[in-house]
Amino acid sequence: MRVHGAEPRPGDAEAIRGLYRATMEGWNAGSGEAFAAPFAEESDFIAFDGSHFRGRDEIARFHDPLFKTHLRGTRLVGDVTDIHFVSPDVAVLHAHGGTIMRGKSRPAPERDSLQTMVAVRRDDRWELVAFQNTRLRPIGKNFLGTMLWLVTDWLWKWCLPKERPEVSAERPDAAPSNARPLAHG
Repeated sequence: MRVHGAEPRPGDAEAIRGLYRATMEGWNAGSGEAFAAPFAEESDFIAFDGSHFRGRDEIARFHDPLFKTHLRGTRLVGDVTDIHFVSPDVAVLHAHGGTIMRGKSRPAPERDSLQTMVAVRRDDRWELVAFQNTRLRPIGKNFLGTMLWLVTDWLWKWCLPKERPEVSAERPDAAPSNARPLAHG
C-alpha cells in the first residue's frame, strides 16, 4: 500500500485501511448496517451503476434487502492500494475489489472494481465521507471488449429516464439548466 502526502499520525494509515476492511466484513456478514457503519452520518456513496445514496442510514437501508436476496452469500475481497493524505485529517484512498459470487471460490472478473474514498478524522475517529465505485471496463484494450462497450452503451439509451439533467456542450463546467440542487441535510 502506497502512503503519501501530508504526514499522517502513527496508525492513521492502518485505521483508514480498516474502514475499507470493515465495509467488506459488513458485506460478507450480509448486514446493511455493518456495511454502512464506517461511513459518516452525512456521506455520499456512488454505486458502480451510478446510484447515489446520501448518508449512512440510506446506504444501510438500500443494501440490507439486497443482502437477503440478490447478494445473499456473495463475498467481497480487496484491499486499499493507495492513501493520499491531503491534510493530517483528510485522506483520499483507492482500493481494488472483487466479488465472489454465491457458490464460487474465486472473484468474478466481470465484477472487479476500483473504489475511490474520502476519509475524514472527526473527534479523533476516522470515517468515510465519500465513496465512488467504478467497474473495470477499459475501452480500447481489444476489439471485442471495445465493441461490447460501444454496443451496450448504445443500448442503454432505452433504459435511461426520459427526464434527466443535460450537460452543456458549450460550458461543460456550468451547472445544467434543469439540474436539481443537492440536498445536504
